[in-house]
Amino acid sequence: MIKLYHGSTVDIEHIDLLKSRPNKDFGRGFYDIVYGPIANDRVGVQIGKYEAGDITLDQFLENLKYMKGVTFQYYFGTERAIAKLTKI
Repeated sequence: MIKLYHGSTVDIEHIDLLKSRPNKDFGRGFYDIVYGPIANDRVGVQIGKYEAGDITLDQFLENLKYMKGVTFQYYFGTERAIAKLTKI
């Protein structure tokens, strides 16, 4: 079991997937549960290098791993994934 915290001061009684915004971090583009870095300008530079073919996928992942200030987040993108959460 892991403990996750929502970055809000508002109590969330029900998760509404329709409120997730497209084109924001994981947005609506994935299903089930995704874990990965929150995009920022430095991450964007690495994505550009990877898309241009300047670095491999392994290099891209390694660069993200050691990037200071990068934080990671969980995204629960389906009702099936949300059903795995227990509010405490």
